[in-house]
This record gives sequence, C-alpha cells and structure tokens, in this order.
Amino acid sequence: MNYSKKLLLYISGVTLVLGACTKDFQEINTTPGLPVKADIPPLVNGVIKTLFLKGQEQAAIHNEYYYPVTQLGAVSTLSSGYLVQNGALDVWTDYYSSLQDLNLIQDKINAYSGDKTEMNNVQAVAYILRAYKTLRMTDQFGDIPYFQAARSYTGNTSLYRPKYDSQKSIYDSVLTQLVWASKNINTAASPTTAAGKPYATIGSSETFFNNNMLKWQKFGNSLLLRHAMQIVEKDPATATPILQYALSGIPLIEEGEDVGMWPANLNNYVLNDSRFWSFTSHKAMRMSNTCWNQMADGTAPAQIFDPRVYIFFETNQAGNWAPYVLGSGVTDISNPYQDKRDADITLKDNTPFSAFNYYLVRDIHYQPELFMTAAEVHFLKAEAFARGLGLVKDMGQAAVEYKAGITSSVNFWYMIAHTTNVQNDNWAAVAPANPTPAQMDALFNNAKVAFTGTDDQLLNKIYAQEWLSFFREPWLAYNLWRRTGRTPRIGNPDKYANFNRLQYPLRESIDNMDNYKTQSDLMGGNSTTVKVWWMK
Repeated sequence: MNYSKKLLLYISGVTLVLGACTKDFQEINTTPGLPVKADIPPLVNGVIKTLFLKGQEQAAIHNEYYYPVTQLGAVSTLSSGYLVQNGALDVWTDYYSSLQDLNLIQDKINAYSGDKTEMNNVQAVAYILRAYKTLRMTDQFGDIPYFQAARSYTGNTSLYRPKYDSQKSIYDSVLTQLVWASKNINTAASPTTAAGKPYATIGSSETFFNNNMLKWQKFGNSLLLRHAMQIVEKDPATATPILQYALSGIPLIEEGEDVGMWPANLNNYVLNDSRFWSFTSHKAMRMSNTCWNQMADGTAPAQIFDPRVYIFFETNQAGNWAPYVLGSGVTDISNPYQDKRDADITLKDNTPFSAFNYYLVRDIHYQPELFMTAAEVHFLKAEAFARGLGLVKDMGQAAVEYKAGITSSVNFWYMIAHTTNVQNDNWAAVAPANPTPAQMDALFNNAKVAFTGTDDQLLNKIYAQEWLSFFREPWLAYNLWRRTGRTPRIGNPDKYANFNRLQYPLRESIDNMDNYKTQSDLMGGNSTTVKVWWMK
C-alpha cells in the first residue's frame, strides 16, 4: 500500500469537498458588513478538516507510546521502527497550519464594523475550535509558541519566529474564551440582535455540528469541565470557579451526542485509512495484561465480566484469550492486522497473543474519530462529586455518575459494533448481542468494578473506568495518567518511564533557533522527561 499517495488523495478530496461548497455558505452574506463575505465559512471548515487524526500521529505516538505508557495496550516487539518524533512533527505542522486559519478568522471578526453581537455565534465557534486544537496541542508538548505564532501572513517580520508561551498563560487565555463562548452563544433557531438584525452564521456547509449552536455550546461547556479538572491540582484558583460554572446545570454532552468526526454526519464521507494503516504498518499492538485484568478474572471465557472485551479485542490464532504480559520481554512480530483478513477473518498470522479487534481498526465507513463522549462527562462528574470539586462532596451522586459512565461506554461501543460496516466484512452481522441485564449486573457487581470501599478506593475505580472508556482516545488516557498517577498499572517498563511529553520537532531548532534555545534552556533540555505544567 502506498500510504503517501492515499494520504495525498485524501487531502485533495477533502479540499475539493470543502472548496466546492461556496453556494451553501451564502447565509453568512445576510449580515451586512462582513469583512469579506464568503471567506469565514471555508476557513472554519479548513480548521474542521484538520481534526482528522494523522497516520504518523496514530502509529508513532498513539501505538508506539500512548498505549503502552498508559498500559491500555502493549507493544509486542522491542522496536516497531516508528519514531515518536515523526508523529510529533505531524501534530506540530498540522496545528500551526490550523492556527493560521483561526487567526485569520479572528482578524475578520475583529474587523467587522457593525454590531459585534451579530458575530457572537461565529466568534463562539471560532473560540471552541481554537480551544480544542490548542489545549490538545499544549497538553502534549507543554509550553509552545502561541500568542505570536501563525501570523507571518501579516507581513510583520517580528512575528516570523514567535517566542514560546507558558502553558499556564495559554490555558488562562483559552479557558477565558471558552467561558465567553458558553455565555454568549445564541442557540435560538434564527437569532437576532436587540435591534432585530440577524446573527451571522457559518451556514449549512458546516458539517461538524450542521450549524447546531446548542451542540457547539455543549461541546464547549464539556471542554471547560475537562480542562478545569485537568488543572485543578496545579491552579485551583483558576479551575475552581470554572468547575463550579461547568457543574451548575449548563448544557453538557449527553447520551447519543458523542463528539467526533462521524462519517455519517459528513455526507457519508469515507475516512482515509490512516487508522487501519497505523495498525497494519505498526503491527505490534496487543491486548495488555493490565487492561485484561480490569475486564476479566482469568483467561477462561467464563471469567470475562466486562462485555467490552468482545468489542476491543479478539482471541489469538488458537482461539484463546491471551494478554501480552507487560515487561515479559517476549517478542511477537506476527501481523494480525493485514488486509488479507478481509477475505478470511480467521487469518490472524499465527499470533500467540490477543490483538485489538480487527473490525475496530479496519472500519473507515462509520466509526468516528472521537473527541469527547458522554461517558467522559459522567466520569468527570463522578470525580467532582467524589472529591467535592466545584460542588459539595456526595459519594451517592458519585456512584450514580460512575455507573452512568460505565453504562454509556458499554452502550456506545456496542452501538458502534452493530452499526459499522468495514470494507468487506459486516461487523454488525457477527458482533455479539447487546449485553443482557444479567451481564451488566455481573459487571457492576464484580469486586474490581463495584462501587464499594474507602473514598480513596472509590476514586481509583472512577479513574480505572474512565481510563477504559478512553480505549480509542489514548491521548486522553495519557492525560489522565499524567494528571492523577492513579490509572491501573502493572510495573513500569524502562522504555516508558518518565515519558511526560512530546519533544519539540527538530526543525524548531533550525527555523526558530533563538526562541527554541531559550525555551530548551528554561526546561533543562527538550526532553520527554520534562513534565508539562499541570502534571502531577
């Protein structure tokens, strides 16, 4: 497979799809005085199209590091040949390209000479996209160029090589913008200002939420909850009032509103195959014994108590459940992710260990690239109740949210299995039936899951189930581990010890030499052992 050519075709295809939608952007023209009438919508959609995960990002960062670091997965070989720096360069380049578009959007909003209220919804969308992209970026790298970055289009030569900004200052700015978006977004069908003028709208070509301002508001509010919780230990003065606001009853993501790049919501757009490529090319991803031990009491089928096992993983070539034991040093270079399995699903390349479910990594037709789920919101609420963060401590309500989070995660993944159609094999036709009430009772009553024990033990169970719910969002499991240090672990293999951040790409030391050196000296070196600002 020539992945580079496929990626190029994919980018070109998306560009054509987005670039051909100008007639659908005319709604924005209804607001007189927009700086340039039809340019904000394609810029917004230009940012949205960067939300797709990149191939190297998934293979070199997620599979090679985030899965084994968090122990959600295991790597069955000493070296896959993938360098984390290659994935970091993908993420870095992608972010600054989208930041330029975000800056251009902001310039045009700032230049509007009419009633600024007319631009509130456009501004809110821009702030929410900026927040998602920027917080994900800084959470992975730490301090980054931000306030002066991606502004070379202005012609101001002093901005060609931007200085690095502290992660705290970036968080302060972006969270302030998210609060503004939450309070100023207008969710009415056809909002107007006090003077009766219509709000500017991005138009019907906004395919992420189809211009549904309530969904944008819920996403932004849920991001507030996620990131305020992320910094509450480090900066309670900033985080606490935001947590109080986020938990005050404002709209948050609910069941069936899981946010991501859903092909069905993109005019049934067929995703590029970077997800599948990252597995078949990397080939060494296996089920870890840490993850298995949170879902089963042994390797016999009757000892499985978490029904998500059947969605996340598959048996080995011999038909047995066989987790890879972390730290064992055993090497398995078989490749159970080859596309020959499209013709015969049983061809697992004689792997002795359980791999990730082939259907799960193969699908490009339905399964979304997730950003935030209803399950995560439940677990964040459970933690808030359990710790008394942003509201009064209440272990009873923590239990309610904890159970709701597990239920939401189980239901979500079974819905995916029953709806997804991979290229040549219909997963829905062979997926296990939805868990019965008896199966769910077995899950909730298992000693590893049951909401019993000391307050400290209960908090560990909340973290363990949130960690499991992030199975296909390993960067969030990585954040949770770095924030709490309390996600399930069995030992800590040397390769992954103190892997606390992504390194700045080498090109920064050339393209932005002076500022890179200043930042590197400040941190004591551009090392993965340096902790990001909010890390425990």
